[in-house]
Amino acid sequence: MALLNPLIFGEVLRKASDLDNIMEKNEQLRAQATGFMNRLAMIKKMGFVPGVGTAPFYIVIAEKKGFPPVEQESLAHCLENMWLKATALGLGFQLVSITAQMGDNVEFCRILGLQSGKWGLMGCAIGYPVEKLSISTRPSVKEVTTWLR
Repeated sequence: MALLNPLIFGEVLRKASDLDNIMEKNEQLRAQATGFMNRLAMIKKMGFVPGVGTAPFYIVIAEKKGFPPVEQESLAHCLENMWLKATALGLGFQLVSITAQMGDNVEFCRILGLQSGKWGLMGCAIGYPVEKLSISTRPSVKEVTTWLR
């Protein structure tokens, strides 16, 4: 984790800077990406990426890139199952989406034993939650189901 933390946080700083520069010239993107930029600013202020080094486990999953490029979809299915299992076990689960941006980072991939640029990546943090989460309120099936005839 001592090696991964600065690499991941550095990627956040680069993404925030790149996006800020692009947003200066693109009003439409500025309108769309303001919420994301606020999250990046919060992470920059904290000085770390939540879940990376703050949770007991930061798990990186990888799917070899291919054709058609569906590695992120495959990773999403894997993470969904991990999230369901973690929840069933009473564990906290948090996506660490910046992990998807690390696939071309040579040093990050070297630490994982992967060739950079050849793998789609995604990550999550898992551990016991600091606070017990409230029970989620769900609408009835009738409210969210539409039948097409």
